[in-house]
Amino acid sequence: MFEFPQNIIGYIGTLLFHEHYQYKDATVTHVNGTWGAVTLGKYIFADDNYYHDETIIRHEYGHRLQSKRLSVLYLLVIGIPSIVWAGCFEQWRQKHNIPYGWFYTEAWADRLGGVR
Repeated sequence: MFEFPQNIIGYIGTLLFHEHYQYKDATVTHVNGTWGAVTLGKYIFADDNYYHDETIIRHEYGHRLQSKRLSVLYLLVIGIPSIVWAGCFEQWRQKHNIPYGWFYTEAWADRLGGVR
């Protein structure tokens, strides 16, 4: 109930695509392309490169656990900052040799998902 915003968006997303599998209590959905991965509530969306990548799926499952813990605050505290970090700071990260997993949203997801 408290994950309603991200779960409803994620559920609608699963209706648009047909290739899925279960990972623990999450549904992993394949989306064509090479754009990455994103988690909305209990729905993980992954591209051609990441759909069967266990490390990436564990990381995304960490975001799923963040969603459970933060409920309605997830999109504000994790979702939006994570998308901005992924989409807007790639050149800055490369220039300053900062790993993607350094940012708080990603480091926490890695820990929760058992990536490190």
